[in-house]
Amino acid sequence: MGSLTKTVVFLCVASSVLCTPFINQLQPGQEWPTRSSVKQPYNQAEPEPTVGGVTKNEEVVVPAVIDEEKATDDDKPVETLDDVVERIDYTGAQVWKVSTMKNNAQRLINQLASEKLIASWGGNHTSIDILVKPKALENVTAALKTKDISYYVMIEDLQQRINEENPPLDENELELQDRRGHRMTWKQYHRLEDIHGFMDYLAKTYPSIVSVKTIGKSHEGRDLKMLRISDGKPSNKAVFIDGGIHAREWISPAVVTYFINQFAENFDVESDDIKNID
Repeated sequence: MGSLTKTVVFLCVASSVLCTPFINQLQPGQEWPTRSSVKQPYNQAEPEPTVGGVTKNEEVVVPAVIDEEKATDDDKPVETLDDVVERIDYTGAQVWKVSTMKNNAQRLINQLASEKLIASWGGNHTSIDILVKPKALENVTAALKTKDISYYVMIEDLQQRINEENPPLDENELELQDRRGHRMTWKQYHRLEDIHGFMDYLAKTYPSIVSVKTIGKSHEGRDLKMLRISDGKPSNKAVFIDGGIHAREWISPAVVTYFINQFAENFDVESDDIKNID
């Protein structure tokens, strides 16, 4: 940064994030990235003891729960986010914590994921969290019991949790939103359009210190916007803050927009330590 004649700070939010709870982003039927914190399957050279007559190294035959010819649009796997025109209803879907202490556990999790019955939400060296589709509950339960793998249900109904985190605004809140000029709050999760609207609002309200630029497009064609807060002094040092680079960053967009709001709304009373940076 020292080599820059004039340094700036970009407070930016990547356009790939939708900023609703990250659970809204997890579409059953998609390929799921492997989290580095989740144990990978072990290579077993020797057979293991059997449970219920099934050798633990053998794959469990999990019945398919989706008949493509008879399936409704809600049942069929979603291939890409571009195909989603409405929010997915997760009524009946559950989130389980599955123990991975047994060597065969991760192998079974991978198999269930390949069958599109579950989605991995990440974990650690002792357990993994999985999203289980409603029609797969019975089959996944049977598969885990066959392998003698323990689990417990963390979320009984995922859609109910989503609704609790994003309650509809009442009339008073809608009126306050209109007076503020933007929809941004820090009591719920927001979609990208809300964040972009908030950035544009600040640039319009505080034009002497806040500016917004579109620097390109995301892979999915959404605007990539950056916001700068600066009083324009050439001697200012640069600080760069980003959030929402990855679609599953459920909290970082809220953190970055909170910083933006605090700096913009209170710039006049901030210390020189804040005013002397871009």
